[in-house]
Amino acid sequence: MKSFEKFFLILALIIMSLGLNVNAQTRSPEPKSGFSLTKKIIQNHLIYPKDALEKKGGKITVYYDVDQNGNASNYRVDNAFDEQCAAEAIRLVKMIEWNPAINNGKPMSVNDYYTIEFSPKSYKKSEEKNPRLMLPKQDYPAPKSNKVYGLKELHQGPQPYFDNPNVSMATYLRNNLRFPDQAKQFEIQGTVKLSFVVETDGRVSNIIVENSVGGGCDNEAIRLIQNLVWIPGVKNDSLVRTRMTQDITFKIGDRNYYDGNNY
Repeated sequence: MKSFEKFFLILALIIMSLGLNVNAQTRSPEPKSGFSLTKKIIQNHLIYPKDALEKKGGKITVYYDVDQNGNASNYRVDNAFDEQCAAEAIRLVKMIEWNPAINNGKPMSVNDYYTIEFSPKSYKKSEEKNPRLMLPKQDYPAPKSNKVYGLKELHQGPQPYFDNPNVSMATYLRNNLRFPDQAKQFEIQGTVKLSFVVETDGRVSNIIVENSVGGGCDNEAIRLIQNLVWIPGVKNDSLVRTRMTQDITFKIGDRNYYDGNNY
């Protein structure tokens, strides 16, 4: 390689390195679950207001403040096409846990926003194709506080809810786990550990991979947890948001414990 070609190659690498460093040192608030997974979680939680289903949909942007610790507050909406959809948008965005904005490597407080799209057509189609399992009406009211509690703080911890009372968590995993093709191919196995929040509507949010296995196992573990409905935790006769963890093991042997296939 000629000397001037080497020079330009080194220069390009330096510029790329500087760009990556700037991006690492400066960023806007990010959902702890990541933007892509958070979008799916929002869609899973969204309950379209009945009165708005016969109207034209649209996008609603929720504005809020995020402090240097990642705590969000002061939620508001401007110029919403529907008041009920605006209330639902705020409810959904309030669930999101944030990593704070970074400026020159230091956390900072900022104003931020998150946009949710309401599409009656898409919502109806999705519900017709795959109706979601709904939690039975609970005896306890939901609190006004948005605080997330640990299991030790509760009077009653969350429990997975199934239509069939004879189904347990182990049964659900055994019947629904799909061992990823990539994990089979490269004989990847291990235990994925997830942390998440069980919301007062029985669905989970803020899913974070605490222990990764790879080979598609992380995504499969997330799918399994995201599809569950829970009976929410209870504290002081009120439903509360609860932080949970769940281990899901992917094991290759004479017989895979969860999906019954031989490898």
